[in-house]
Amino acid sequence: MIIAIATKEFRQTMRDGRFRLAAVLFIILTAMAFITAALRYQSLSLERARAQKEVASQWMEQGEKNPHSAAHYGQYAFRPALPLAFFDSGVQAFEGVSIWLEAHKRNYAAGRPADDMSPLARFGEISLAYILQVLVPLILLLIAYPSFAAERESGTLRQAMASGVTGGQLFLGKFVGLSASVLLLMLPIIGISCLVLVSTSGATWLAHVVLLTALYFWFMALMLGLALLVSAVASTARAALLVLLVIWALGNFVLPRIAADMGRLASPTPSADALSRAIENDLAAGIDGETPAAKIEKRRRQLHALYKVSSDAELPINIQGVIFGIQDEISDVVYDRHFSALEAAIDRQVDIFETASILSPRMAVMLVSQEISGTSIGHQRQFADGAEGFRRELMKTLNHDLTLNSRSGDNAYRSGAALWREAGEYRFVPERLGASIARCGAPLTVLVLWSFLIGALAWVAARRLGKIG
Repeated sequence: MIIAIATKEFRQTMRDGRFRLAAVLFIILTAMAFITAALRYQSLSLERARAQKEVASQWMEQGEKNPHSAAHYGQYAFRPALPLAFFDSGVQAFEGVSIWLEAHKRNYAAGRPADDMSPLARFGEISLAYILQVLVPLILLLIAYPSFAAERESGTLRQAMASGVTGGQLFLGKFVGLSASVLLLMLPIIGISCLVLVSTSGATWLAHVVLLTALYFWFMALMLGLALLVSAVASTARAALLVLLVIWALGNFVLPRIAADMGRLASPTPSADALSRAIENDLAAGIDGETPAAKIEKRRRQLHALYKVSSDAELPINIQGVIFGIQDEISDVVYDRHFSALEAAIDRQVDIFETASILSPRMAVMLVSQEISGTSIGHQRQFADGAEGFRRELMKTLNHDLTLNSRSGDNAYRSGAALWREAGEYRFVPERLGASIARCGAPLTVLVLWSFLIGALAWVAARRLGKIG
């Protein structure tokens, strides 16, 4: 019986003019989003790869110079465009793409793409993920809202129930039939995305695609179940449509904006100027109540005692390299303290957004989608932390060379290509999929709760349908 109902519902949907119009609009928007996103990804990928290669070449070919001069010459770290960025751009438009790695200082990621966008474009771009999160659910609601309500108004629902069909069979049959229609609509996106992904990056990201596919099928099932539930309890088709449109607008536009604003109010972040001033003050004050000058003098006395000498010139090492290392130690502690506080404030904002997602499954899906696609705040932080880790190792290598291979006061000392090769160049390594999934606990829990809630209410609504007969 369920199969017969599903088949009837599928055929009826395929003949529905609303579905055909929605399918045409969906195909047009999807094609536009796919083409523009693929071209943008290809352009960004090549551009950043060339930039990183050029920076590496400049570093290796900088010629002979003092290691500390090379430390201030520095390198740039560029965040590569990951393959699934063409599907879900996430927060990448609002995060910097390059970091200057120099001595004694941790720099922010610079070059936000949003700074070059028009004011209208900054509100968001139509990506494939946006279409699946916002537009496809709207299509679902417009197709499913009359499923029960219209039949109740016309009297055909009572006839169907009187024929011996149970409410559960009718609900499940309609769900399966409409799901098949949506699956037919979504298959082209999935197929084309997989082909593009395999052609550009091999099978490396296929596991991510499988999880994204499962995530969006889950989301579509939730939205379809919600639409059928409202239709089953609404007195008229018009009332069902109105309720569903209000839910759609609140979940996609109102609640995300309110949650973001609440996060900024509850956990504000300092301005760039205020943060810079605070860092400068702490750098001057030193750490653990010991000023940089006092720490340097203490280390100088220790070295004099160790080598049994009375002046820097008598040391078998270059004390200037040691001083540079102390300055880096102090700056590392200070920057860690302030960047950790900044990240903690951002994390509290994300926590508020995650908490608010209990009212909107789309918000939860958005968070999970960005994590799996590699375009979340967590992935941006992984890039920044990786670049900072490389910067510190780079400075240690340069300071070590200066300390051991020259003497104090030897301003003529120069290093060359061998040291630049030893120091190496920055290479970004994306985190493993498991690390991304580990940050999805809260939004996935929200989706599970919504699944149980809609399932339970649908069961109750189906039992009430059975009383009509």
